[in-house]
Amino acid sequence: MFDHQEFQFNSEPYSRIESANRYDFGEDIFGSSSEVVKGILEKEVKSLDLTETTLAKQVREFVYKRENRKKYVQEADNHLKHKQLALSQDYDVILVGAGLHSAIYLYTVKKKNPNLKILIVEKSSTQCSTFYKYGDSLVLNSPTYTKVGLNSNIIQGHFIQVSDFDELATRPFPTGKHLFELATMVLFHADADILFNFEVKDIRKDDDKYILSHQGKSVGAKNLVISNGMGEPISASFQKDRISEKTLCGDDFIAKCYEDDHFYEQIKDKSIAVVGDGDTANCVMEYLLPLVYPNRLYGFYREAPFLPKFVYWIGQCAGNIQEYFFANKTRYCHSGGIIEFFWSGDTPFDLSTEVWEDAKNKIRCVPEKLVSLSHKIDSINLRTSNESLDVDLVIDCTGRFNELSSLLLQGEFEFIEGDIVLYGGRWDEILDRFVDSPRTLEAKRIACKIKGENIFFVGSACPLNQLIDDEEARNGSFKHQEERKSLTNSKWSLEHTLPRTVTFAKKFVDGFEKLSNATSHLQAGR
Repeated sequence: MFDHQEFQFNSEPYSRIESANRYDFGEDIFGSSSEVVKGILEKEVKSLDLTETTLAKQVREFVYKRENRKKYVQEADNHLKHKQLALSQDYDVILVGAGLHSAIYLYTVKKKNPNLKILIVEKSSTQCSTFYKYGDSLVLNSPTYTKVGLNSNIIQGHFIQVSDFDELATRPFPTGKHLFELATMVLFHADADILFNFEVKDIRKDDDKYILSHQGKSVGAKNLVISNGMGEPISASFQKDRISEKTLCGDDFIAKCYEDDHFYEQIKDKSIAVVGDGDTANCVMEYLLPLVYPNRLYGFYREAPFLPKFVYWIGQCAGNIQEYFFANKTRYCHSGGIIEFFWSGDTPFDLSTEVWEDAKNKIRCVPEKLVSLSHKIDSINLRTSNESLDVDLVIDCTGRFNELSSLLLQGEFEFIEGDIVLYGGRWDEILDRFVDSPRTLEAKRIACKIKGENIFFVGSACPLNQLIDDEEARNGSFKHQEERKSLTNSKWSLEHTLPRTVTFAKKFVDGFEKLSNATSHLQAGR
């Protein structure tokens, strides 16, 4: 499988990569950001010459190297956070949330109509806060190849992709840090206005405007786009009894592993229970045992394989870990598809056979729901319907909850439809190999809105089970992957949500301009 030309990694600098092998999305840099970009390059590049090439190409060449990209992102981040904002109640659009979907929405709208007045409000102190928190601890399961667009994390329309990052040429698995860097650059190049530390808890209607207020600040717009992601981790009922550090939510576990190199050593020789069967639980399990994902802290390339004493996966319906992996070939596209060939023997990866065999024997799937949790002096007791387990640490991965979106969508809402374009490679059953894309899916649901209001929802702020149909993606990776009737195993994949936001942004501008033209004609008639 890895002998295909499509899988040959390209370690050459960007200038040597054939331009025909990357998507041409244009080279737009908007507003005051263009001058700031020039200033950054003039300071960092010895001979900046814009007569032979464009500013965007110079940026792409510069950020290819990790050390250069770090400097560029720091400058972009500083500009976004210290930009002077003249707040008003007359915005055309207010975006709630400063993550990837807001970034691509804003960038797409600016390309079609740079004159629209748009503000982003973000409750945290930084943009793309979830991926920023995860950093390198979260490795995404969609590989990035420079020769073929086999990558579900493509920011359509932007002139830089994660495939333009040098470290992804040899180990092509983007992390949360890479998506944070990319989101920061997209927002920067879109000349975004972001009001940080502004939490939206309620919305007041004043004539045709929606007014948002927080800590003495008030802003308003004719249209609201809710783009605040999946929300916060759900705190299960047992979480309120936090008398020790023996219970952690999955997000905190992943974040702590990124923030503190020594935190991970605490799992050594500990009995651990992971509760939940969603993507967060998958990521935590991948972190605990070196079975997947190339990363310096875990996976096949783990530098210091601190293994737990034992791991119970509560809520995982697979009969055992082997069954789980074999049924998840689409999630583990880099390992799951071939893992069955060496499951009972030596691995072809940088992992000793001894560690490999040890890791496989340290996990047991418990396909039952957690009923109760109680603290003991030296351990935590977990009860399911049929079992009683004593462990040293509980990692709660029981899901997320978007409070604002759930509150607003309690009433009637409707879906908006459009044609979406999916970029990234796909497996061709006839050719028996990965082939390049894009591919178009027609008349798909792309966003939703409250009936009778101009309040829209994009990305994971939407009810994704209804937004994305089962032929495109099916939730419950174990239950459906052997059938191979869907493109991916997760409706939460960026491969499905980002293209929808791009299509919605284009339709929104078209609709806004039609409404504006109709209003202008009406006023002229008067």
